[in-house]
Amino acid sequence: MRGTARRLAVGAAMVLSVAGGITLPAAPASAAGWGCSGTEVSDSPYAVTTGDGDVYSYVHLYWNGSTGRNCAVNVKAGRLSGTPTLTQIALLACRQDGPVGGSASQCTAIEYPMDPSRSDIYYSSYAGPVSVNGSGHCIMVTGITYDTDGTRAEYRSPMFHC
Repeated sequence: MRGTARRLAVGAAMVLSVAGGITLPAAPASAAGWGCSGTEVSDSPYAVTTGDGDVYSYVHLYWNGSTGRNCAVNVKAGRLSGTPTLTQIALLACRQDGPVGGSASQCTAIEYPMDPSRSDIYYSSYAGPVSVNGSGHCIMVTGITYDTDGTRAEYRSPMFHC
C-alpha cells in the first residue's frame, strides 16, 4: 500500500510540474475582480496578438443589461503577466446602431474612454476597466500590449455588439 501511495504522490507531482509550464489566459471568474459588472459576452475574450501571432494579453468584454453598459479590460497573459509594460484598453460607443453601408469600421464615437489615458503608464496585470453606454449603439474595443523589448500586440474589433 505504501508503494502505491508513493507512486501516486510522485505521479501527482509530475502532473503538477508539467502543468506549471502551461500558460492559460487569465480566467474571467469574477468580473468584479477587474472592476466590471455584468456578464462576459459570448465571444470574449479576444486575443491581443503580435504580427507573428504571439499572444500578450486578452481583452475581456462585459455587458450589463440592467445598466445598459459595456465594460472592458485588457488582461496580460503568459510571460508578460506580472511584468510592467505599456498595456492599454479603449472602448468606443458608436453613434451608429448598425454597420453603415455594410462597413463595420465606420464608427462615429460618442464616448471613448481609454486606460491609461497617457502612454507613459505601465501595468503589471491589466489595463481598465473602461465602460460606455452600449444601449442602442454599436461599440468598438481596442487592446494594446507591449513586451519589454517594445514589440506591440494589438486587438482591434470591428464595430459590433450593436
